[in-house]
Formats: sequence, structure tokens, C-alpha cells
Amino acid sequence: MRTEPLTPFELQVRGELTRAIAELGYAPTNEALGERIGAPVATVERALKRLNDAHALQLHPHCCKPWAVHPFALSPASCWVEAGARGWWANCLYCGMGIAAAIGEDAAIHTRLGGEGEPVVVHIENQNVQERELLFHLSTPVREWWDNVIHACATFQPFRSEAEIDLWCQRHALPRGAVVPMERMWLFASEWYGDYLREPWKKRSVEDASAVFAKHGFEGDFWRLE
Repeated sequence: MRTEPLTPFELQVRGELTRAIAELGYAPTNEALGERIGAPVATVERALKRLNDAHALQLHPHCCKPWAVHPFALSPASCWVEAGARGWWANCLYCGMGIAAAIGEDAAIHTRLGGEGEPVVVHIENQNVQERELLFHLSTPVREWWDNVIHACATFQPFRSEAEIDLWCQRHALPRGAVVPMERMWLFASEWYGDYLREPWKKRSVEDASAVFAKHGFEGDFWRLE
């Protein structure tokens, strides 16, 4: 079920929160966020709850505190993104690429193949992904992402081959979903997250999101948003 459109103030809260995380490496307190915007903390927290309900960010289930403000994760996650002396957590490699796209800088994304034992670093240099031989597997279909977005991100992992993906799915009893070449995933992340630090922040409608998916060839039942 769709929620009412977000208000300009709610969009302002999301945008300012995203920029603060990019700047600080962590989320400011709700009080500090209110000071940045010039609004009472109670008003900010109402906006955060609305943003959570609209799937524009994820709050902790027990309190009004940001847990994931995509593409940024706010607790230790499967990826660590380094750009110069700065760094951020990301819940999956796609979000890690989204951080690189949003900040517009060269970055190194540290993760593990299949979320298992072998470390791998994906480099973004001059707005291009270097490890083009890798594949990105998304196990959870799009329409289920926000049923549990933290789990969904955790099932998105890099691999070296489709055979490794098949074995991984069998080993963990997870469904085989979509397999995307790494360069194509980077291009999609670049378009999706590239303007996330600009003002004003906007949330795509279902129609707009579907159009971006289709532009990058992400069509069919797996990619259906509703």
C-alpha cells in the first residue's frame, strides 16, 4: 500500500541527514539534525517516522534512530567504503557503489565473495568500476526488499562465476535471483544514487523507479516493484 507523498520538509530532513552522514561518517543525533535544519527535535522525529513508513530510510524497530539511510549503513555491515581518509559502512556492494557514486570520488569497497571467507576489493576509479570480471547476484526480488531491507541487502553478493552462485544458493538454501555484470550494476548505482547528496532530495515514484530499472535492462518478474 502506498503512503501519502512526502512533504517538502520530510524531503529536507532526508536530504540533510544523508549529507550529514557523508560528511561525518555516522548519523547525527536527532537533536543535532534538528539544529542543522532549524527545527524542533519532535518535528524532526515525526518526519523520520514518515520517511521510515515511506521506505525512504530504515529506523531501528525499537526507537526513532536511523539504522540504514541508503546507500549508507549505520551499523557494521558487509562492506566498508574508503575514499581518501574517509569511510562508511554499506549493507551490500550495490550500496557501496552507491556511496562512491554519491560522493563522486574514487573509492575502494572492501567486501567478501558471497559474504564468506574470501576478501575482495572493488575499486571505483574515474567513475568506472575496475573489477569488471565479477558478477553481482541479487537473491531477493525487488518487491520483497522492504519486507526486511537489511536482510535483502545481505543476500546481494559478488561472485566470480555463475557456478559459484549456484553452489552458494544450495549451501545457504537461498533462491537464485538475478545475476548482473559488475559494470552494469555500477552504471545503475551511479544513476540511482549519483544525486543523493544534492538539494533538494527526492524520492522516486514507483513509475519513475520502474523507468530507471527498464533503462538498465532490469525487467521481468524479479524486478517488478509491486
